[in-house]
This record gives sequence, structure tokens and C-alpha cells, in this order.
Amino acid sequence: MGDYIANLSFLADPLYWAVVVAAVLMVGAFGVIPGVGGPTIMAIALPILLFSDVDRVVGITFLAAMAGLGNTLDSIPAVLLGYPGAATQVTFLEGHQLAMRGEGARTLGAVYSVSALGGVVGALSLLAVLPVLRPIMLRFSFPEIAVMALFGVLMVAILSRGAMLKGLIAAALGLFLGTIGTSSIAGEARFSLGWLYLFDGLPLIPLTLGIFALPELIDLTMRGRPVSPPGSVSTREVLSGALYGIRRWRMVIRQSVFGVFLGAIPGIGSAVIDWLSYAFGMAFTKDKSNFGKGDLDGVLFAESAQNSKEAGQAIPSIAFGIPGGLSWAIILVAMTAFGVAPGPGMLDANQNLDVTMALVVTLALGNLMITMLGMVATGQLAKLTLIPYPLLAVALIPLMFSAAYQTNNSWGDILVVLATGVLGLAMKWWGWPRPPLILGFVLGPIIEDNLWKSVQAYGLEMVTRPLFIVLLVFVVGTTTALFLAMRKTAVEEELPQTEEPVQLDLQTVSSPLAQLEGGVGTSTPNVTQRRPAWLPTLRLHWRWETAFPVLLLGVSVWAFVETQGFITAASRFLPNWVSLALIILFVIYLVLTLTQQQKKFGIMDIGMRSGTDRTAVLRLLVVIGWLGMFFAAVLVVGIPLGSVLFAAVFGPLNVRFRGLNQLWSLAPAVLLAVVMFGFFGPVFYVEWPRSLVFENF
Repeated sequence: MGDYIANLSFLADPLYWAVVVAAVLMVGAFGVIPGVGGPTIMAIALPILLFSDVDRVVGITFLAAMAGLGNTLDSIPAVLLGYPGAATQVTFLEGHQLAMRGEGARTLGAVYSVSALGGVVGALSLLAVLPVLRPIMLRFSFPEIAVMALFGVLMVAILSRGAMLKGLIAAALGLFLGTIGTSSIAGEARFSLGWLYLFDGLPLIPLTLGIFALPELIDLTMRGRPVSPPGSVSTREVLSGALYGIRRWRMVIRQSVFGVFLGAIPGIGSAVIDWLSYAFGMAFTKDKSNFGKGDLDGVLFAESAQNSKEAGQAIPSIAFGIPGGLSWAIILVAMTAFGVAPGPGMLDANQNLDVTMALVVTLALGNLMITMLGMVATGQLAKLTLIPYPLLAVALIPLMFSAAYQTNNSWGDILVVLATGVLGLAMKWWGWPRPPLILGFVLGPIIEDNLWKSVQAYGLEMVTRPLFIVLLVFVVGTTTALFLAMRKTAVEEELPQTEEPVQLDLQTVSSPLAQLEGGVGTSTPNVTQRRPAWLPTLRLHWRWETAFPVLLLGVSVWAFVETQGFITAASRFLPNWVSLALIILFVIYLVLTLTQQQKKFGIMDIGMRSGTDRTAVLRLLVVIGWLGMFFAAVLVVGIPLGSVLFAAVFGPLNVRFRGLNQLWSLAPAVLLAVVMFGFFGPVFYVEWPRSLVFENF
């Protein structure tokens, strides 16, 4: 302990505090821009640090501060704007519904307080486990990582509540999407359709934007109203939420420790931690009926773990040089450049203990400072929920596609958003849960890599590994208990029917002779064809939404056939079983849907708030026309200028103000001009594609 205290001398250095404050301000300025996260800002700052004469503690601390801060501010677009990222899906699911009830400011206040507490708990946990870290981490291998990924798949039953079959299908569909691209085991291309872009697989950010963000933007634009009711935003609400989060400190500590544990497992990303911590929190809640409908505790379950997980991801990074996440991969690059080697030397007072202590302290201090910044600014930012959503959409739509394009600087990223956006909108329209799909997509490569390597390396002996047995018992026990508890709270809802189902009753059918004898408009019930006793009653209930699973069944059959042509067994391993499972699950679903009166249960997702009737269809066509105009402008003059022109035209057309307030309809165009030409170009160095006009003239 004496060595730990002696290596806190950097706290007396004014330069250290200046660096931490600069990191907080940079993340605060850029972190609220949808699509710009902490890793993006870190990647920009990295070369500046490496080519400047800064102390190693200062340089590494600057990046570490950014790594832990983005998890707090990325909640703002998820809650206020309905714009989720890969790590804020639970925050969006629960928090955005709270914002629609006028509780957006209160929700963010609670997020800030638990994020600060989570960051502190994570830092203290990191400090406590570092001395005993090595023997534990050395016991984690492929089987243990595979069983944790299995935990994520089993959570599908929990997240789907009453619609378990739909949830399992969505998860299997996500697993299938995760197999697209070159196999990391065998190096064989799968389901690429000859498109070079798909050789690397579907990127997570564009897919998440397509499944979640684009359908929400369309739905809220169709409503045409502000997110929150008038008079529901104030700084007092922010403070009220912060006090609520502090009062839940016991829950925060529990969730934060769980987040550290998950973060320490290499390969378990932010999106998985988001859902697992959510399910873990529900396991300790008696009344689960409100989850999925806008529950503040549900937001706090995830946000507590999201901030503490940075300390967990630091464990394999510091101890073994294995990055626990994208942010820590960037930090490891900086550590190598500054001559800091991961390993036992990170705990040696004569080597790099000062760097380790700076990382631990900065994770705690940075979260406290970003919390104070958020508390000051949120009262004003929450007023975004009082603006008519079409005015927000003309800025958010271009920002979303611009953020997607930055993933690989390719038009393929935008096409992925559009294609998965159609899938996400269909699932939202017809009541299919989308969270299991994202969870399956993220876990697919983890399951495939680790399970295949486990079988090859250990065979059946992997089930005798002590840590594997402990984790398996924990996973099965937790999942079973939570599943049984959630079944009791699955509330049946009315299924809105827009048309009368076609019913075919084979039990009693009038014969042609009876129709002739009875005449037109009469019936003779005494002359009928009786069904045999062994023939069951069959009532077919056909609805238009049945076409959706029928189409996906056809895709599953195609995938199964394609899988048989793969050369290696490693390439066929997961796609073969997943496509076969999809076929079986779709057949079961269609049989149950067509032969039984369908019941609708609450699912862990947000349905169409603008409705699904004919009026909603017309509004949908109008929004699709918006998107068509946006892409027409982008193709002609390029993404930056096309985005600004789109906002400048559609802002005034779709929002009616009186008098001088008409100028506010141009605010999205001004905002896009600043972001596109002031940040994306000169700061983020985005290489935009050439437009048709500039290409030909």
C-alpha cells in the first residue's frame, strides 16, 4: 500500500489536472454529436500525443480519461433523440420512453450520478484485483469465454418476455448475420454474394444504426410531434434524477462490480455488457412488469456497468497486453510508443506503477468531472425534446448516414444502414423484438471462434475444467431463475387487427347439394360433411404480417443450401446449425400463427408509436420520399453539401413557425454546416466520396 500512495505524486502536478480537464472538455464537446464516440476522439488525439514531447503518464492518462468518459455522454442522444449506439441500446429502450413521458432530464440526471459512482467503484475494483489478477486470468480460456457468450444467448428468453419464440428467431437471425464475411477460423468467404465489401462481414455500427436508429427516426418523424410534452424540462428534474441515482447506491455497487467482471473477459464487448447487466439487474427485482416500457432502474442497471466496465477492460490490457475493448487497444498502442510494457512491471514501483496508478485515479476523477459537466448542460440539452421532431430529423438523418460512412469510408456502410433499416422497420412494425438480433450478431463471432477452438483444443475434457463448471452452473441457474420470474410478469395485450382474418373451418362444410336444395342465401345444416373423429379442427388465420416470416424462411432455406457448399468444416460449423435452427423455428412459428388465434405479449422493444393503419402507411411513404430527396442531393453535390441543402429545404417546409421564429427552421442546416465543414473534415479527416457533379465537371 505504501508503494501505491508514493506513486500518487502526479496529483500535485498542474499539468496532470490540465490534461484531465482538457479530455473532459473535448469529450463533452464532441461526445454529444450522434455517431462520434470516445474511440473516434482517441484515434484523432493519438498521433498528436505520439509526435509531441509529453510525459508518458500525461499522454496515457489523456487517452484513459477519454476512454471512460464517452460512456456517460452517449446516453444523451439515446434518451433525448431516440438515437441509440452499440452500447446504449438498453438506455434507448427504457430511457427514450421515459423522455416521451417528459422525464428525459430526470433520466439523464440519474445516469450521471450512477455513472460517476460506477466509475469510482470500477477504479477501486481494479486497484483491489490487480495484485491477485494473474492466476485468475490465466484460467480463462476458450471454453470459459464460450460459456459467457452462451449466457448472452440464453438471455434472449429473458429479453423477449412473453414472445420467447420471436426472440429466439431474432437471436438466431442475428447469429446468421454475424457469420457473413470471411471465416476467422478457416479464411473462407461466406454469404458475400460476390461483393468485396462483405468479405469483412457486416460492421456493427452501420447495422446498429439500421436496426435501431433509422426505424426510430422514421417513426418519430411520422408522429410529427415533440418527444416530450410541453413544460416537462427543467434543471430541477436533472437534480431530482441525480438524487434518485445516489439513493440507489447499493444497486449501483452491485451492477458496477458485475460490469468489472464482464469487462475483464476479453471479447465481451460493450453491446453484450449492456444487455447482460440489464438482465442481471432484473434478476434482483421483484416486480418486473414495467421493464421494456420505460423503467428508470432498467437504465441504471446498464449505465452502472457501462462505466465500471472500463476498469474491467483495463485488467487484461494492463496484465497481459490483451485489449479489453477498442478504447484500450488505442491505449495499448500509446503505452507501447511510450515504452510502457504490459505485465508484472505495471505493479512494480521501480517500473510502471506510476502509470497504473494514474490510470486508476483518472478513471474515477474523469467520471466525477464529466458528471458535473453533464449536470450543468443537461437542463438546456433536454429542451431538444420540446422541438417538433421533423425539425430534428432533418439534422439527425444526415448525421446518421455520415456517422455510418465513417466506419469504413465506403458507400457499403450506407447500403448496410438502408438494408438493415428495412429489416428493423419491419420488425418494429409487426412486433418482433430487435434487441435479441443485435445480441446474437455481437455474440456470433465470439461463440464461433471460442467454441470451435474449445472443441479442437480440449474436446469433451473442457467440461471438466473447474472454472468452466462454476461458470456453467452460474449461467444455467441465473437464466432459469430469471426466466421463471419473467414468465409470471408476461402481460397479455390485445392484438390490434386491421383486417378480418380468413378462417377456414374444416369441421363443418356445407355440401354443394345442400346449397342447391336450400337456394341462394339459405343453408341446410342437416346435410353436411362430418369430419372423421381423428381429423383435428383447422382454422387458418392469415394476416399480412405473416408474409414477413415467410420471406425470412425462404432466406433461411437459401442460407442452408449455400452452407453445404462451404469447403471446410470450420466454415460450415455455425452457419449450418444456425440456418437449420432458423428453418425449424420459422416453421413452428408459422404453424402456430396460422392455426391459432394469435396473442400478443409485451416484448422488450418499442413498437410503432405512429400506428400501423392506412394513415401511418401514407406518412411512411412521405418520410421515404424525404430519404429519397436526401440521397438525390448527396449523389449530385456530395454528402457534406447535400446534407446542408437537405436540411435547408426540408426544415422550413415541414415546420411552420410564425414571424421571426421562421429563422429557427434553418438551425439544422447551420448545425450541419458547422459539423460537416468544421469538424468532420478538418478535425476528423473524413474522406468524403466524390459527387456526380464534381466527378464529371
